[in-house]
Amino acid sequence: MKKTRKILSSLIAAALFLVIFCAQACAGLVIERVYSTGTVPGKSKTRKIVSYFQGNKVKTIEENGNYSIVDLATGTMTMVNPKKKEYSVTSLDSMVKQMQRGMDKLKAHLKGLSPEQRAMMEKMMGISQGPSSKLVLKKLGDSKRIAGYEATHYVITQNGKKVGEYWVSKALREKMLKEMDREKIEKFEKAMNNISSQLNVFGNSSLTQLMEMEQKLQKEGEIVKQIHYPNNMNMNKQGSTQEVVSVKEERIPASAFEVPKGYKKTRLNSEG
Repeated sequence: MKKTRKILSSLIAAALFLVIFCAQACAGLVIERVYSTGTVPGKSKTRKIVSYFQGNKVKTIEENGNYSIVDLATGTMTMVNPKKKEYSVTSLDSMVKQMQRGMDKLKAHLKGLSPEQRAMMEKMMGISQGPSSKLVLKKLGDSKRIAGYEATHYVITQNGKKVGEYWVSKALREKMLKEMDREKIEKFEKAMNNISSQLNVFGNSSLTQLMEMEQKLQKEGEIVKQIHYPNNMNMNKQGSTQEVVSVKEERIPASAFEVPKGYKKTRLNSEG
């Protein structure tokens, strides 16, 4: 009897250890960001995006309720429209290729414009093609805690004027990568950065520098706060901000990364 109680006690202790261990090691991340167009208080248009990270899956919910699920294990992205009860699935490789084809078509269209048409489009988009001076990226001495994570302060200037400010957290980036296959996510991010760099379709040299510097910062850690000040590199000259406002560790149910039953599968508009 005594031996039985001892075995039972050991089993309970082991079970408690597994529960505690799983609660810590198996917990996912829920990250909430706020994006604002414009930097003038009270006049900015804001939207909130919530992302869930767990077990090689990332679910991102837009403010309108639509969401996407990236599954690195299968290399797929699922886009879901709850209002229409529809969803579509594409491979990450196909998505990158579709975006690249779109960029190639846009560049071909711009190449066919006359100098007058091109100049008019640049003016409408508020893009300056005049001589531009070099941008400078500097790491500042201060730091602050944002959403519970210590973040290093960086600034990008041009002619002594602030172009952008950034707060970067290496600790949050590492925590996010624990939930994902580092090699796969870095490969996907590299492809997306390559496409993003092509968005500078007019070849604005200042914008090229800015994109390169921001990609450099992304390698340092997760950008938890970012301010783009109004300038000729912003198409609307309003500037923008984005900030991580909340980070929670919690066990996310597997159903959160699944399409609800009864939803209709559709094809992407870009698919043939």
